This record gives sequence, C-alpha cells and structure tokens, in this order.
Amino acid sequence: MQRHAPDRVRALIAWIAGGLGVLILGSGLLIASSTQWRLHLLAGLWLISFPTRRLLGQQGTIADQSLRRLMLVAFLGFSAIGLQLARSQVTQSEATLRAVASLTQPGAPEQPRPIFPETDPIERTALGSGRVFPVTINAGIRGRIFDRHGAVVAETIDGRRTYPNPALGHLIGFQSRLYGTTGLEARFDAQLSGVATLSPTAILEARLLGSTVEQVPADLTLTLDSRLQAAAQQALGERAGAVVLLDVPTGAILAMATYPRFDPNQLTLPEPATQADVDRVQAAWAELNARADAPLLNRATQGRYPPGSVIKTLTAAAALDSGTLADPLAPVTCPNLLPTEAGAPPVRNAVDNLFRRTGDPSDLVRVYAFSCNTAFAQIGLSLGADRFLDYARRFGLQTADTRTGTADLRDIPATIGTIANEASFLQRPAALADTAFGQGQALVTPLDMAQLAASIANEGRLMRPYLVAEARTGERVIYQAQPEPLRQVVSPETARRMLDIMRTSVEIGYAQPIALPGVSVGAKTGTAETPRGIPHSWIIAVAPVEQPRYAIAVIVEYGGEGSRSALPVARQVLAAALEVTP
Repeated sequence: MQRHAPDRVRALIAWIAGGLGVLILGSGLLIASSTQWRLHLLAGLWLISFPTRRLLGQQGTIADQSLRRLMLVAFLGFSAIGLQLARSQVTQSEATLRAVASLTQPGAPEQPRPIFPETDPIERTALGSGRVFPVTINAGIRGRIFDRHGAVVAETIDGRRTYPNPALGHLIGFQSRLYGTTGLEARFDAQLSGVATLSPTAILEARLLGSTVEQVPADLTLTLDSRLQAAAQQALGERAGAVVLLDVPTGAILAMATYPRFDPNQLTLPEPATQADVDRVQAAWAELNARADAPLLNRATQGRYPPGSVIKTLTAAAALDSGTLADPLAPVTCPNLLPTEAGAPPVRNAVDNLFRRTGDPSDLVRVYAFSCNTAFAQIGLSLGADRFLDYARRFGLQTADTRTGTADLRDIPATIGTIANEASFLQRPAALADTAFGQGQALVTPLDMAQLAASIANEGRLMRPYLVAEARTGERVIYQAQPEPLRQVVSPETARRMLDIMRTSVEIGYAQPIALPGVSVGAKTGTAETPRGIPHSWIIAVAPVEQPRYAIAVIVEYGGEGSRSALPVARQVLAAALEVTP
C-alpha cells in the first residue's frame, strides 16, 4: 500500500491542477481584455493537460505513446478553438454588436475616402476607422523574378512593380492595382506575395497571442535566358509573329518572343498614386484593348495558325512509326496533281513539275526536303483518318469539338492546338489529304510546333514545357520544377529516322539556308495559306542533330514562303544559342 501512496498523491495533484485550470478558463471567459484572456487560455489548458495525460496513461509501446500524445495535442487545440469561439460569440456578443454598430452612425453622411490618398499608406490590417482584423499580417515586399542567370526581370521599387525588360510583358504579365495580375505574376501570385509560406499554425498562434504573422514573399527563377531572349526579339523585329526556343532534354523554355507586344510598366501605379497616375494607366489600358493588332495576345502560346508544311513532320513520323512506310527510302510519287474525291479540287504542288527535283518515283527523304504536297496527301490517305488523328493527338493536337483539359504549358495561359474542328471532318478523303500536308482545318500555336520538333529530337518523348525553375525564400526552396515526360509519341527508332530526314532537308532541300558552320541542323520550312492571299511563313528546326540541345519554331505572319522570313529568324537565334557566327 505504501508503494502506491506517491502515485495517489500525483493523481490528486493532477486532478487539483485540472480543476484549477477549469476555474481559470471559466473566469477568463468573462474578462474583457483579449491579452488577459489569452493568458488565461494558455494557463488553463496547460493545467487541464495534467489529468488528461494521467487518463491517457504512459504504458504501451512507443507507437502507442506517440499516438496518445498526438491525441492530447489535438484535444487541447480543438478545446482552444472552441473556447475562443464561445467567448467571441457568447460572452462577448454585446461588445461585438456595439463594435459593428459603431462602424456606421445612422443619419450621418458617409465620408468617402480617396482611392489612392497620398497620406494613407496601404495597411492590410485596417478595417473601417482604426479597427483591425484579429490577425495582423506583415506582408513584406513582393518577390523578385530572375532569369536563369540571375538577371532581374521584375521587382518592386518604392511600392511600385517595375519590369526592367518591358518586352517580356507577355510572359511575366503585370501586377496592377487597377487591373489585377496576369502571366507569371498571376500564376505564381501565392509564392510572390508570400501567401504560400503562411502556416496555419503560425496564424493560430498569432490569433491566440496577438502577435504579428510574417508573410515571407518568394523570388522566382525562370528557365528564360535573357541573352537568347534578346536574340529572338531582335531577329523577329517589328514583324507580327512569334519565336519559341526549347531545351530539348528537359522542355525548359529558353526564349519566347512575340510581336506586337506591350510594356507592363504602363499599367502599374506608383505608391502613393495621384488621380493623374490613375488616369494615365486607364488610358494606356484602353489603348491596348482598342488596338486591332492585339498586343496583349501572346502569339507564342495563344496565337492559332494553319501549320502549313511543317505539319508534314507529323505525317512523316506517323507513316514511319505505324509501318505505313517501311523506311525513309520506300518509294513515294510526287505528281503535279492528285485527285482525292469527286467534286473536290485536286491537291497541287506549289511548284510545277516538282518531281524533277524529288525524282520519279521518289522517297520520303526527298519529298520532305522539297515539300511535295501531293506526296504527303497520298501518305495521309494511306494512314487513314483514325490513325492520322491518333498520331496528331499523341503530339498534343486535339479536335475542337472534344478539346478538353489544359494545355501542356501551365505556367502561363496557353491554347490547345487542333488538327480539325471535328473528327468526322478527316473522314472525307479531300479533307484528310489537305490536313496531311498542312492545310484543312488545322490550327496550331508556335509552342505546339516547337514541341513537335523537340519530341523528334528527344527520341520520340514529348516533354512538358515550363518557364519557372524554382521559387525560393532565402535558402528555402518552396517550389522546384522537374523535367516531366508527358508520353512517348513515336519510337526512338522513328525519331532517329526523322532526324536524318530533317538533316537532309537542310543539306539538299528548301531549308538549306539555315545551315550553320560546324553544326548539323535539321529543319522543315512551311508556307501556310491564309484568307488574305499572303501566306504565313513557318519553320521548325533542331540542332545539333547528333545530340540535339535546341528545338525552335518561328512564325512570321503574312511573311510569305518559310525560307524567306521565318528561316533567317530561326538561323539567327540558333546561332546565338550555339555560339557560332552565322
């Protein structure tokens, strides 16, 4: 009996402590001071934990003890929340009612506050006239955005968001107090603002103790290379169109240029802002939205164009991968005209008697190099509508009537390209033949075509493109992008054959002017017909062919033949990436 006496004494002390805790909590519910109430709450729960731990016991395995401790913490936490709500809604109800009623005095005219008063800095805790939210949050300065080499492309200076390279507005977007956020500023707003770093535990602790929560903004590091971005912008110049340069093994976006473009600095306000500042931003916004050339549109990811002959890369890969053509040297003819169905105009080549260049019969290598429409129309018909559509979907193109989900690129807004409006369209022989060589109803983005080239260069693997490499608060990484394969679109053997075909296109075909000294380049030009009668100029290319590092797609709107406008742009950008003199 004497051995158990100390245990009984400890039990008695624990229950006395628990009772004292209940008394402290009960008296605290009637205290008006929030600070004193929080002290009562913490002290009372700590005392109540003594008998609770006694009841849970200390016997059992380590796992059992850990589970009991977790139950105790949960019990005390929910008790704290329940008591706080009880105090706020029951014992403090009259005080709360008086506080709410005093926000507006009946009969007194409202005094409007200026939108951007010079003497009224933004206070995230303000509510009405001097009243505060239960939790005070120190928001901190919005995070910066860097390129892959540490060059600043967005930062906040004296309360105003600034963009050192305005030409990146289509990627970075903007943060405007009038018009919200767009681009990366919107997609990664939680990281840049610091909301992503807020901890529920820290908020609860601040609510109980009346302390301030530190909201820690993160900095973003992009995959973008400012040197290559500048090369793309310079090469494109002031011609409507777009350039996309991808890192083949990872899918990282190294450069993405578009024109026309806009200056995001036009849409940001200083801190504090005057009415003149507001008028200036509103006028700039109205002008941008009124322009017929759509400068707010990122043509690289949202512009949809007929693909022209660059889609022959998809058709050729599908034919080889499916066995429709046994190998690149299988015989293919290139007639001047190809009838497809009764009542439909025949397929014709852009150049008469093209068979004199391709040979008659020819093969896939030469009809690709010299872009024979009638040859690829025949290949498309041999594939059949269902098989052709299957390979188009593998490469990321859908039909407009079944377009679902999101585009492969998720960092900024992007549009899913389509091979046809409806799958049934391709069941018509004339429609399938036209689509196989790049016309029909197909509408694609420059990013779609850059991914097409990159997947061929990457042994047939389609990678998810991405623009943000990481988000970091000091030494802590809160977001880290990883290269993500989406699917195997064709076999590695088919991809290697297609690389050889693309290289031959540069050696002997229409893409020959893209050749660079000391580097093997594979490419395909394209000329896409338009309702205006002036075609769009396309090219896709990869380099070096032996071990591809870069894939590029370029479109110049109404630029004529692919070799005339788009090809020199791609050549200049690839030369900068490979660090060779063109």
